[in-house]
Amino acid sequence: MKPYPSALFLLLVSFALSACNLGAPAPQEGSDLATAAARTVEAVLTSAASPTPHTTPTSQATPSAEKGCEQRASISAWMRNNVTYDKQEVDKRLAPGASFVMSWEIQNAGTCVWDDSHKMIFESGERITQGDTFPAMPFGYTVQPGETLTINITMTAPAAPGEYESTFSFVDADGKDVLTVGVLTNVGATSPAKLSAPGDLRYTYDCTSGVVRITLNWVDKADSENGYRIYRDGAKLNDLPAGSTTYEDIAPAPGSYQYTVAAFDASGESPAKVTAETTNCE
Repeated sequence: MKPYPSALFLLLVSFALSACNLGAPAPQEGSDLATAAARTVEAVLTSAASPTPHTTPTSQATPSAEKGCEQRASISAWMRNNVTYDKQEVDKRLAPGASFVMSWEIQNAGTCVWDDSHKMIFESGERITQGDTFPAMPFGYTVQPGETLTINITMTAPAAPGEYESTFSFVDADGKDVLTVGVLTNVGATSPAKLSAPGDLRYTYDCTSGVVRITLNWVDKADSENGYRIYRDGAKLNDLPAGSTTYEDIAPAPGSYQYTVAAFDASGESPAKVTAETTNCE
C-alpha cells in the first residue's frame, strides 16, 4: 500500500457519516460475481471462526472501454474500531448513538489504476450518514494493480435498539460498482448483571424491655447496589445505604411478621425474605 499523510487521509475520508448495518445481495452461484465474492470472503474472514451472515462483499469485474482494463477488488482486512469484523464483532451490541469507525483494506485485484475519482457510496438500508458519497483516497493519489487502499468511514449507531443493515459500494469514475459490502449493526445495551439478593437473612428478637425489638442481619452480596430497602408485611419501613448488613425494627406487638430485605439500584430490587415469630413475648 502506498504511504500517504494520515492527517490528510482522515480529513478527506472522515466526513461526518453515520451508518448502520447492511446486507449485500448474494451473488448467483456459478457466476464470476460468486467466484469473486468467495475470494473476498476468504480474505476477510482470515481470522474469523466462521462466515458472518449479511457481511459478504461482492467484487464486480468491470471492463473499462477507455482504458482497456478490468476493475476488480478484494478485501484483505475488515475492521470495526480496529477489531476484526468477524461474527463475534458483528454480534457485539453497541450503545445507542455510539460512534464507530469501519475500515476496509482493499486490494486492487484488477488491471485498472485506481485514482481519486473512485469513491465509497451509500447504496441502501438504514441511513445514518450525513452524506451518501465518501472520498476513498486523497486528491492525486493512485493505487496500482496489486496495491492496497485503506478506507475509513466514521459511523453512528441508531438511537433505538435493534438490528440494522446498510450497504456501501466502492465505485469507479463512471459510478460502476467495483466492490459492495454489507454492514450489520446490533444496537442495545447488554442486559445488566442481575443484582444479588442479601444472603443468609436471619432475625433475633428481644421483648424484655416491654417492646418487641426485632433485629435483622444479612450478608451483603451485591456489588453495585444503591442501598437496601426494608419491608414489614409488604409495607416499606426504611432505605439503608449500600453495604448495610443489619436493621432493627420495633414491632407494634408480639406476633408473626414477614420481613423483606431488598438490595436495590436503578434497575429494580433483589429481595430476600424471612418470617419473624415473636408470639411468646408478653
